[in-house]
Order: sequence, then structure tokens, then C-alpha cells
Amino acid sequence: MTESRVGPVGIVGPGRLGSALARALIACGYRVDKVAGRSGAREAAVAASTGASAVAVAEVVATCDLVILAVPDAAIEGVARAGAWRPGQAAVHCSGAASLEVLEAARERGALVGCLHPLQSFSGDDPPERFHGITMGIEAAEPLGGWLEGIARDLGGRVLRLEGVDRARYHAAAVLASNDVVALMSAAARTWEAAGLPIDTAREALAPLLLGAARNIESRPLAEALTGPVARGDVATVRRHLEALALHPDLRALYSALARELLGLPLALDGEARAQLERLLAPQETP
Repeated sequence: MTESRVGPVGIVGPGRLGSALARALIACGYRVDKVAGRSGAREAAVAASTGASAVAVAEVVATCDLVILAVPDAAIEGVARAGAWRPGQAAVHCSGAASLEVLEAARERGALVGCLHPLQSFSGDDPPERFHGITMGIEAAEPLGGWLEGIARDLGGRVLRLEGVDRARYHAAAVLASNDVVALMSAAARTWEAAGLPIDTAREALAPLLLGAARNIESRPLAEALTGPVARGDVATVRRHLEALALHPDLRALYSALARELLGLPLALDGEARAQLERLLAPQETP
């Protein structure tokens, strides 16, 4: 392997991330030779779209210099134990939460081990441009660390080194910013329905608000990106919201918790408005 190009590359786990990564690597000049997984149909589809061969995991490990394990966290250690790794070969997982210890079996056989974690959500049919501008978490000793940094940059991403980072908290932050936004939209849709509107119209109506907020967050500090009643110190509107949600205690509690988080930003609120909002939004005691 060289720092500019590693190869041949094998992908274990041709799911949403694995398939997107295979296509993106090929688009920027890497040689993805083989893919393996548990679903024959899925790896066959990825192989057909990339020109790679669909094979068993053992063959990926036996023939590829860089093996990317894009499998669920619980499966990484088992795959690492199953392969006949060799010195100089690289075993890389894509987990945000797992440490490199799950690859210890590969390391014991002489393989270099690392992590390449794209901070992005994937649909499975993403274009290579999906990696452009995203942050990619990397952990690996040299020389593999340098190779992975090269891959991240070739994909159009930004490098974030994860050595010494609390991986569980790092990944929890990613979950809050991605997965939990879906939960927030679910709560918004239920509130939309409670207002007397058809729930099947909620996503179409509210998604542009979410996208607009995301664009503001991308380009401005959080306090400046925020709009709405908390940002304005509009105590009366927040009070009306809480009163309207009184019949939905879980939604009211969620609204209050999120609003309290917003109050932690350096908002330009006068002292009285902030004090009133803090009192309104204080956690309610349970009987």
C-alpha cells in the first residue's frame, strides 16, 4: 500500500454505508475488488454497480490489502476473529462508538488496525458527492493513520483524529444531531396532528423548517442561527405552547427540555425575560 493509493480494497458489509463507500472510493480512483456480506442479493447488487466481485468474507480478507468492515458494531469483533489476516494488511472499521479493541484479533495476526467513521447518514444509493465536505473520524497508528487521512481527503471530506477521544460521547453527539432529529420530527408530527391537522401533511409542511434550520446552523454560530420565541424572549408565546401541550405530558416535557437547552446559548435576552423563561421551563415535579 502507498499513502496516495491503497489497494486492492475489500468491503465487508455492503449496506447503506458500505455500498456508498465502495462507489465513492471507485469514483476517486481506488480499486475496490471484492465485497462480502450476509445477504447475497445485496452484495451482488453492490458488485454489479461497482465492478467488484461478490465473495465470502474469508476471501476478502485473504486477497485485499485494505479491508473495510462496514458492519454493525456487534459484528465487528466476530469478523475480525474469522479472517486469516497477515502482516502489513489493514483492517478498518467504520463504527463511531467502538474502540480499536474490537479489531484485536486482526492486530494479533499482524494487521494494521484503524477506524474510518464518516459523520453522515446514507440511504444506500448515494452519489460519491455525499462524502464531500463531511467530517471523517480517524483513529490509527502510522502508517495507516496517514493512509486513512489520504482516503478521507480524496473522498472530499475533512479529517478529525479520534485518538484520546471519549468515543461513546463522540458518537452520542452524532446521534443527537442525526438520528434524534428524526425523533424530533416525529414529536412535531404528533403535535401537528393534535392541533387538528392531518398527520400525513406534517412532513411536507415541517421539513423545510428543519432544512432551513440546518442551513443556518451550518453557516452561523448557534445563537445567531436560532429563531423563534425563545430567541426573541417571547414569554407569552412559550407560555401558550406549554398550556396547549398540558394534555400531552411527554411532548410538553420534551418542549421544555429543548427550550432549556436553547437558554444555555449566549442569547441576547434581557434579564427579566430570561428569568421568566427559566421559571416557565423548569422541570415539573412528579407526584
